[in-house]
Amino acid sequence: MPERNGPSWNNMISGYVRIGLCLDALRLFIEMWRGGYELNGYNIPSILTAITRSGTRLVEGLQIHGLVVKNGLEWDVFVGTSLLHFYGAYRLILDARIIFDEMPVRNVVSWTSLMVNYSDSGLFFEVLNLYSRMTIEGVNCNQNTFTTIISSCGALDDVSLSGFKFNVSVSNSLISTFGDFGNVETAGYIFNHMHEYDTISWNSMLAVCANSQLFEETLELFHLMRHNHDELDETTVSSVISVFYSLEKLKWGRGIHCLVLKLGFDWDVCVSNTLLSMYFDTGCHGDAGKYFHSMPQKDLITWKSMTAGYVAVGTSLDSLRVFKELLTRENIMNFVTFTSVLSACADAELLSKVNNALVTMYSKCVLTEEVEKIFQNMPQKEIVAWNILIGCYAENKEEEEVIKAYNLMRESGVSPNHITMVSVLGACSDPNNLMKHGMPLHAQINSLISMYAYCADLGSSTSIFSVLLNRTSATWNAMVAGKAHNGYWEEALELVREMNKTELNLDQFSLSAALSSTANLAILEGGQHFHALVVKLGFDKYHFVENAMMDMYGKCGELSDLLKLLPESKKRSRLSWNISISAFSRHGDFEKAQETFRELVLHCTRPDHVTFVSLLSACSHRGLVNEGLEYFESMTKEFGFPACIEHCICIVDLLSRSGRLAEAEAFISEMPVPPNDFIWRTLLAGCKVHGDIELSQKATKNLLEAKPSDDSVYVLYSNICATSGRWQDVLRLRTMNAIRHGEEEASLYLAQH
Repeated sequence: MPERNGPSWNNMISGYVRIGLCLDALRLFIEMWRGGYELNGYNIPSILTAITRSGTRLVEGLQIHGLVVKNGLEWDVFVGTSLLHFYGAYRLILDARIIFDEMPVRNVVSWTSLMVNYSDSGLFFEVLNLYSRMTIEGVNCNQNTFTTIISSCGALDDVSLSGFKFNVSVSNSLISTFGDFGNVETAGYIFNHMHEYDTISWNSMLAVCANSQLFEETLELFHLMRHNHDELDETTVSSVISVFYSLEKLKWGRGIHCLVLKLGFDWDVCVSNTLLSMYFDTGCHGDAGKYFHSMPQKDLITWKSMTAGYVAVGTSLDSLRVFKELLTRENIMNFVTFTSVLSACADAELLSKVNNALVTMYSKCVLTEEVEKIFQNMPQKEIVAWNILIGCYAENKEEEEVIKAYNLMRESGVSPNHITMVSVLGACSDPNNLMKHGMPLHAQINSLISMYAYCADLGSSTSIFSVLLNRTSATWNAMVAGKAHNGYWEEALELVREMNKTELNLDQFSLSAALSSTANLAILEGGQHFHALVVKLGFDKYHFVENAMMDMYGKCGELSDLLKLLPESKKRSRLSWNISISAFSRHGDFEKAQETFRELVLHCTRPDHVTFVSLLSACSHRGLVNEGLEYFESMTKEFGFPACIEHCICIVDLLSRSGRLAEAEAFISEMPVPPNDFIWRTLLAGCKVHGDIELSQKATKNLLEAKPSDDSVYVLYSNICATSGRWQDVLRLRTMNAIRHGEEEASLYLAQH
């Protein structure tokens, strides 16, 4: 190559690592470093992966760690996690723990990596300790986390595990977790070896047994709870009641019912609903009816239980009577309420006994005229009623009436939903009706698919899409764009592949969405494939397709290909300028990003807030303080853009990295938007680098107020104290962190010192 840039080196190193040529990757990395190219969160993780896989390059790995510290990259979560993998692979567990504790930002992969390190070294207690801390901090586990925890528990024998003192809340969490996975034995083992119990502990174990339908175990555990733990609550009895699902167990259920009345839990509507379900499950609908009428409180679930229960035992008239009583109540009904009574109304002889609810009788009772009469007499016709009427026509193959009702609904101001469209499309599926009625609906259908998708309701979009027998390119494109918009990029690409297999050709819209998905997944080969299709089909002159291709190459690090596609300056849109500036900034070529920005302004194109986020971020990472401040001032004064929190974070990072902490503090106090936890964390990181104790104290206090459960705050501040020789404060902070009394004590301490 005549010219190489940072991304070129990064891609070569990454490629060597992927095919297992770790030594070649290391040699190339050294050559790149000596050439003065920037180290970043792309090439450092790659080379650490190579060193980790080699298993014989410990010294080189330690040297890379030194470069990480020297270049200030220890704050990058991907770099930090790669260091965890490296030290764990070489069994330097203590070093891995130090790295972990000093990481300002950790994700679930970081936690799981350290757990795996401990587990591989046989330190199973440490795995459980780490899980305890992870639970307290509110970090959600993934499948690998649970696998490591379960294997660690399995590796400890009974005596060892019984000696481990779980925090009560952590033990409760473990019991629920193993119960959800159906692992009743492990959940019971943890419960039996707990050193102390609270009501949640007993309730968690009861729920595990009850959900697994372990009748005898549930009763035995409940008996132990009553004798060893006086505090029963509504959750306790609800779990126990749920196991009395057959007639032979009814006597036990009646006994619990008496206990509910004795303790006054019948005022809890959830307990009462569980009792109703018990009586219907055991066939005692008479007892259910008596208790229903004596219930002090009722909610929608109560009414639903009664209507569904009567239908289940074959007393449809009783179900309709309950439904009629429900209709007299205000603000206590929704669509779900109608579900059970529909089955009760399936018998046509009962239609005369139902008032407005009879509009729900569609296909089961072929009485379209009665349905129309009831519908016309309804004072208010909402979407549910319209859908039932249209569904009735569709079920009875009255296609003309379906379209007529659909048009009337729209004229009345009621907007259709996905249920409406499923019924209408079903009526138009016949070839004779497709051209007459189905095709004119396609524009509305595509709009609905897009609307639901962009409102994050992909389920409704998919429902409409799946029933379409004759899908147009616009329909496919709406669904592909919806998937891509919601971050389901793999599914979007799969839809594009399915579309390509049909008789429809891919167009500029489907290809644009496909390129966007490959860009976000950083799949260069897939992006190049779609680029070839774009050229082949002649869509390369569409601006939005061209921008999608540039964005794909930029995110995949292929800046030379991006530049080949970049239009001449006079013809570039603002999006094209932003894509190129962002790509240059992301891959460390600030000079090119700066030059591109100057061109943008020169050609009278107005930048936007995205432009300045890219520029400020690049200035921060390159330490170009004056340039960054000039861009920020230009953004607010020259171009008139109000500063957003993203811009403010960049400025605080820029000033903190360069040691201008007083200016950073002053900037925060004058910010046009309230500072968040990222602002204070950025300032605290700068205080650690430059040893500013007083300001770090203020930053820590504000950060604790924003995120009181974050352990890393204590670690960062204690490290700052240790650097300045304040060992008493270090001991105090680490003790506070261990006992976790919460933010009140921490804030009080910080306020007093």
